[in-house]
Amino acid sequence: MGHTILERLAGLLPGPTAFRLGELLGGLAWHLMAKRRNTVMRNLRIVFAGEPPPAGIHEFARETFRRSGANLISAAHTSRLTPAELGRVIDIENLELLENKIAAGKGVVLLLAHMGNWEILSRIVHLFPPGCKTGAFYRPLNNPLLDARVLARRQADGTRMFSKRDPFHQVTGFLRDGGVVGILADQRVGMQGEVAPFFGRLTHASPLPGLLARRAKAEVMALSLVTTAPGKWRARFLPVETPYHIANCMNALEASMKRGLVDVFWLQERWRVYVSAESPFTQWLDDANATSQKKHRALLWLMDAPTAWQIPPGWLHPDVCYEVVLPHDREPPAWLPEQARIVRKTSGSSLMEEIQTLDASETLPYDFILTTGALRTKRPAILVIALT
Repeated sequence: MGHTILERLAGLLPGPTAFRLGELLGGLAWHLMAKRRNTVMRNLRIVFAGEPPPAGIHEFARETFRRSGANLISAAHTSRLTPAELGRVIDIENLELLENKIAAGKGVVLLLAHMGNWEILSRIVHLFPPGCKTGAFYRPLNNPLLDARVLARRQADGTRMFSKRDPFHQVTGFLRDGGVVGILADQRVGMQGEVAPFFGRLTHASPLPGLLARRAKAEVMALSLVTTAPGKWRARFLPVETPYHIANCMNALEASMKRGLVDVFWLQERWRVYVSAESPFTQWLDDANATSQKKHRALLWLMDAPTAWQIPPGWLHPDVCYEVVLPHDREPPAWLPEQARIVRKTSGSSLMEEIQTLDASETLPYDFILTTGALRTKRPAILVIALT
């Protein structure tokens, strides 16, 4: 109910006013949503590792909250605009790239990110070449009533929506007929997908764009969407290098996001590592030689570990930088990687303070903590895994 009221109110406001209202709500969320605030900070530490934003990462994170709120509230306003009014709030650059593909009779897979007022993308068919058919993948929402409303809004301008439940041949057939299908490709996919670098960090990404392009003999392009003024945006088409494999697709998606990083919706933990006591890191990165520019970072808390304890198989990998906390009187174990950083626990600080200090001592955040027993403190905002 609250979502409906807020959406209807925002829809009645002028575009710049709706945008400013969203900024205000996003700024409020920054103070109230501590868990999401930690998620945004973690994402941005990975994105900006080695090259922090000029204003500082803390201020940049706060601004992304404000911008995300502005873009989300603006979607309610732009959903009510007529096609003629739509052209006054969004500019499109490099449209000829799309026109050339369509003129050649090619379907196009469009790589999209959650950036800018991404809900407006289902409506820009009005600004595409006449007769252009558009479609997009979507993930059904958990709330059936809200899902039905959002789906109806996205399809109101003729964009065909596909879900993972639809037969694959329906999407490839749509592309073979010269359609344009958008895929929000910046989302995490868990253990599924293929491993590829994304902002310099190896992660799992969906191979769907390249697979569709091969099956339908279609082309692949990326599209960025950045804010140019309150209530106004600019979309830009970007080419994707061939062949359309996962690495080239993710490179193009990264390039599109870099055109407006503050406009990206960073509230999802994009680089979550899916590991557990039963699923070690080598299952997450199953290539024993895979390594990246921005390696993963792990803390081994061995304060209470028996002297003869050894790390279980599957937890040592060349893409992980290890830091080991040991008592003052213990020698580092022989099984440690040569480059591992040895840390001696200081006295007078709590466990939580110790972990937070260690985490902040390097540019990249911790991805997980390995321990031989339960950490006797409030769980930090980092994945903790107890090994035996």
